[in-house]
Amino acid sequence: MARTDLLIIGGGTAGLAAAVTASELGIAATVVEKTDDLGGQLHWSFGQFSAAGTLLQRERGIEDTPDEHYADVMRIGHELATPHLVRLAVDRAGPMVDWLESLGFPFAPESPALVYGHEVYSRPRTYWGAGPRTEGGLAILRTLRPRVGDGIDVRLGHRVTDLLVEDGAVVGARVASADGEFEIRARATLLTTGGYAANRALLAEQQPRWPSALVGCRDHATGDGHEILRRRFGTRLIRGEEYIPTMGLIEDPDRPLFGFRLHDQRLIVDANSRLPWELWVNRRGERFVAEDVRSPHQREQRLLDQPDMAIAAIWDQHAVREGPPAIGPDWTRERELEEAERGAWLHRADSLAELAAKLDVDADGLAATVDAYNRAVAAGEPDPLGREHRPATISEPPFYGVFSRGGMLLTRGGPEVDEQLRPLDGDGHPVEGIRLAGEVLGMSQFSGDAFAGGMSIGPALSLGRWAVERFAEGDWD
Repeated sequence: MARTDLLIIGGGTAGLAAAVTASELGIAATVVEKTDDLGGQLHWSFGQFSAAGTLLQRERGIEDTPDEHYADVMRIGHELATPHLVRLAVDRAGPMVDWLESLGFPFAPESPALVYGHEVYSRPRTYWGAGPRTEGGLAILRTLRPRVGDGIDVRLGHRVTDLLVEDGAVVGARVASADGEFEIRARATLLTTGGYAANRALLAEQQPRWPSALVGCRDHATGDGHEILRRRFGTRLIRGEEYIPTMGLIEDPDRPLFGFRLHDQRLIVDANSRLPWELWVNRRGERFVAEDVRSPHQREQRLLDQPDMAIAAIWDQHAVREGPPAIGPDWTRERELEEAERGAWLHRADSLAELAAKLDVDADGLAATVDAYNRAVAAGEPDPLGREHRPATISEPPFYGVFSRGGMLLTRGGPEVDEQLRPLDGDGHPVEGIRLAGEVLGMSQFSGDAFAGGMSIGPALSLGRWAVERFAEGDWD
C-alpha cells in the first residue's frame, strides 16, 4: 500500500495540468497513468483552447469577458450544455491562458483568433501553439511535461481498477501494474481518466442511433472512470445523446472502426479553408448538403440523417489537375495521386460505376446525381441544395473518391457532477473525497449539441488546475 496527499488518476490533458499545479504548490501527488506516456489525447488533438479576458487579448486591444464567452458557448450549443460547468470553465479559462503564457507556451502569433472550423465565436478568443498545425496538442505537452517536478510520483503503465471507499467517501484507489495489484490511499482523488470513444459497447449505449461512428481518438479511451463511477456509486452519464459527428474522418484499413489521425490524413470538409471541387454523396449516391456550406453545424447535422453517417467524396481528373487536393492537411497533388495508385483508401477508377463499387455506393444513384449536377453546371442553373462554388463538371476520367464516416473525436457524454466537480451518486448526492476534470466529463457538458471551439482542452486544463488549487486551499475538506 502507498500513501499520498493527492491521487491523480489519468495523465492526459487535465491530469497533466493538475500535476504541474501540484508541483508548483508543493503538494505531494501521485499520478497513475495506464499508458506508457503522459499527454493522453494531446498526442492527437488540434490543441486549440478558448478563453476571454486574457493578457494576450488585452495586448491586442480585444475587449472580451467570461460573460460573453459563456453566452457564446450556450448559443452555439443551443442551450444544451451544463450551465454550471460552462460557467466554471469560462471563469477559469482566462487565468489558465495567462498561466500558460507565464510558463513560456509558444502561442501562435495569430492567436487569439476567430476560428471557422467550428461555429464562430463573437470575439477572437481561440488559441493554439506556434509551429505546424499538424503538431496540434504537442505544444501543450512539451510545455507542461518538463514541469512535472520531482515531488510528483508518476506511475506509467498503472491502471486503476476500482476506487477505495470508506464511509461513503473516496480514500484512494486500487491499482494494477505489471508487478501486481496494490492500493494507493490519498487525502483527495482527482479523476481525469478521459473519454470512452474507444469502448464500442459504451459508445453504442450512449449513442444508440449512431453505433457505427468511427473512433477518431487513441485506443486507450475506454471509459474506465465512467464504468467505475457507475459500478461504485450508480452515477448517471448524461448528455451522451447530444452527439454531433466529426466530419472528414477516414477509416484506417489496418484498424477497422478507427479513423486515421486527423493531422495525418482527412477529407477536407471546411469550405472556409478550401472551396470544394468534389461532390458528397451518401450510400444511395445522393447529395445531402451543399458542399460549400459555411456553417459547420449545418453540415454536421445533415450528416446525422444519412445511413451510417456515410459520405463518399468523388471528383475527376480535371479537379486533380486544376483544383486543390481534397485530402489534407498540407497534401500535394503528387501525394494524392500516389495514394490513389496504392488504392488502400483513396480510390481511382475509369468509370463512375467502378468507383461506386469501390466506395460501396449505389452506382445508379451516383450516376444520376453526377448527371444532374453536370447538366445544371453546364446550363448555369441554380444548384438545388444552394451550392455556389461549382468550378466545373465532374466528367473527365479517371474518377477519384474517398469514403468517410462521421466519427467520435471527443466523448460527448459524461458523469453528472455538482458545482464542485463532485460526482453524484444514484440518489443525486455528491460523493466526497473525489473531483472530476477533463474529457471524462464529456464534450456535450461544455458544448451542448455542437462544437464550441476550444471547449474540450480549455476546460480540461483550467479545471484540472482549479481542482488542485482548491485542494491546496483546504476547500475539499
